[in-house]
Formats: sequence, C-alpha cells, structure tokens
Amino acid sequence: MQVNRQLIVILILASLLLSALGAAFYFYKKGVEEKKSVNELVTVYIAKDNIEKGTLLQVKHLAQTQIARQFILNEPLLKKEILGKYTKENIYKHEIFLKQKLTTKVEKEKAKVIPFEKSSYNIKFDLFENPNFSINQGDYINIISVLPKGKIDKKGKYSDYDVQYVAKNIKILGFLRNGFRESETITKQKVKKIVKKQEIEELIDVKAEELILDVDLKVLLKLIKDYNKGNQLWMVKTKFAPEIKAFKDEDKQAVKEKTNKTKSYRYKLFVPEFKELKTSAVIQYANDEKGEKSKSKSVNIAVDYRKQCSEIKDRFVVGNVSSFNIRENSNTKAKVKRVLSKNTIIPFIKEVEDWYLLCDNNYVHKNVVKQVNAKFVQEKVGLK
Repeated sequence: MQVNRQLIVILILASLLLSALGAAFYFYKKGVEEKKSVNELVTVYIAKDNIEKGTLLQVKHLAQTQIARQFILNEPLLKKEILGKYTKENIYKHEIFLKQKLTTKVEKEKAKVIPFEKSSYNIKFDLFENPNFSINQGDYINIISVLPKGKIDKKGKYSDYDVQYVAKNIKILGFLRNGFRESETITKQKVKKIVKKQEIEELIDVKAEELILDVDLKVLLKLIKDYNKGNQLWMVKTKFAPEIKAFKDEDKQAVKEKTNKTKSYRYKLFVPEFKELKTSAVIQYANDEKGEKSKSKSVNIAVDYRKQCSEIKDRFVVGNVSSFNIRENSNTKAKVKRVLSKNTIIPFIKEVEDWYLLCDNNYVHKNVVKQVNAKFVQEKVGLK
C-alpha cells in the first residue's frame, strides 16, 4: 500500500515536470517565431519621386522596397489599391503610400473670394492680344488699348498703331471657367480618353476663360469704347504703387499740409421702384364650343413692392461700399437693375448662397453689404 502511494506521487511529479517542460518549449518556440516575424522583410510600394497634390497615380509613380515588419506602423497598400487614385496632399520621394492620403476623386479647394472696391467686371482672355496665364489672384495689371493707324496693306493689316489709353493698377479678383469662380488661371480637370481600346482617366491642365477685375466704371467704359474701335487690348502685369509726384524747387515753400477729407454717406431706407409685368388673358364665350369667338388680350400690371418691403421687420442689410449694384438674378452676369450708394438700408427676404434676395425680388451680393438688426435700423432711420 505504501509503495502504491509513492508511485502515485512520483507519477504526479513527473506529469508536472513534463507540463512545465512543454510550456517552456511552447513559449520558447513562440518567442522564436515572433522574433522571426518581426524581422521578416515586407515588400511595400513607395513614391518613386515627389508627387504633387491632385495627381492621378499610375505605374510610373510607384517603386518597391523591403522593410522589416517591426518598422511598419500602418497596413501597406496593395498595388491595385493605389493605382487610379488621386493624392489628397503632396507625397514625397520614397514615402510609403497611405490610405488616408489617397482619394477616388480630385480634391478641389473652394475658390477664395476677394471683395471689390470699385466694381466687379469679368472679361475674356481672348480679348487680349497677349493673354498672360501666369498672373495670380490679387495681382495688378495695366490694360492698354490700341487703335489702328494708316491704311490697310495687302494682307488686310494696318501698318501702324497708336496707343489710345492706359488703364493703370487694375486688381485681379479671380478667374472664371465654365461659369465657376477659380483662384488660379490653370486648374486640373479629370477627362476620359480611349487608349488602345480602353477607357482611361487623365488629369489635364485647363485654362480659365475669363478674369474678374476690380475696375472703375468710367475706366471700363473707356476700354470698351476703344476695343470696339480698334479690337486690340494688351495686358501688362505690374507691381502696384501709389503715384508720387515731385514738386518743383520753387514751389516747396508754398506747400501746405493737406488734410484728407472722406466723403460721408447718410443712412437712408431703400425705396423700391414700381415694376410692370405684362400678362395675357383669354376671353371665351359659353356658346362658342370651337373657340372661334375667343379673344386674347395683353395687359400691363403695375407691381408695388413698398408693402412687401414695409412688412419685413427683422431682416436688413446695409451697403458698405461707396456704390453697389442690385441685380435681376443671383449671378454676376445678371442685368443690373439699380445702383445704390453706401449706407442704404434694404429689407431682405432670405439668403441665397452668396446673395441676398431683397424685398423687391432683386439680388445683392454679400461682398458689398453687411447684415444689421432692427435696433440698428431704428437708430439710423427711425424705422418703427
């Protein structure tokens, strides 16, 4: 009986020893495998050269390298996960491609809006003899109008020209392409092409069609008049600087310090104009089944917006530039209905993107007005 107990104890100790040896071997083997896995070289795709933001990734942009797995912080992308994508930001040479830096469409920044001080006017690049696509938003240009001189030669051209007018220091507010505002003259656009019977997408540089200028109305009319005569306009990029006129020596003693007088604009409430709408009505008779006796008559109906404007008590804007345009639609190309002066207070119905729909159903741009409350209006014009 004593021998059996000793045998049982020996067997238990032996099993514990074997378990300990097995566990030690398991953890040793696991450690070796983990060490081997950490030092394992993994093939990843990297940028062959510097890649600009908005680039369509192709095979030519890719290169391969091997990195130990322990130094890889993010799951590397496969080749098929990279090709055909666009870069959301600049990727530098030998940088690993990451999912968060790629996108399936071109990332387009919203165009910056620069407010105008005089009047905003867009003009086509095609009207210039030397369109300059290196100019940027905020630059200044001089516009030169040229008129033909002399007689037309055999080739149908004039032999000489005269400079008629130079419009100086005109600020560039932005550019237009397909009716949309842009901050640059050249932007990237995705197009589809057929190459070897396969449709592929490619990014191409597209030039702006028009540039938006901050130009004085009188200067603009002069340029238009000259262009209609000579069909020649030239642009010259310039660095804006205020003109400084030198005084003659004998006049220096007589020069007195001048004080700048700023023009003041009194606050006034907007008064809408009468509007005539033409409509037609058809007069039909009960005994005229075929409509042979029916008549159509057009009439002009006068619409008075004064009541509609007076009913608005809590939505107002006030002009914050010397003069600004009221347009027929919410578009810079829309017809100008009225020109108002600074500090004119106007009731509005609602906001429409970058515009206000006014109480007379016309529009004004947000760049030339600011929103005010009823208390402000009460203090300035005494509105009840």
